[in-house]
Amino acid sequence: MIKTCGRCKKQFKIITEEKKFLDKMSLPDPVNCPNCRHELRMEQRNDRQFYKYPCAKCGQEMVTTVNPKKGYTVYCLKCYADFRANVDLTKV
Repeated sequence: MIKTCGRCKKQFKIITEEKKFLDKMSLPDPVNCPNCRHELRMEQRNDRQFYKYPCAKCGQEMVTTVNPKKGYTVYCLKCYADFRANVDLTKV
């Protein structure tokens, strides 16, 4: 399937395997080309600032690049591993 990128206006192809995955996960078709999607992800990264942030589960203070003012749920490594172990990814 050929689509036009909503950002750079170049054409890009959605390959059959990608389309099957998107349909299986009930995700919409991408509106931006792979390069623009990558650029958008990189714009959201924070490589330079670190914050002290408590784990949402155990309260252990840790250092992360997530700004506490944004209100994201952040787990320490142990709690995140426990969380992931209990998530059934086939139902996501």
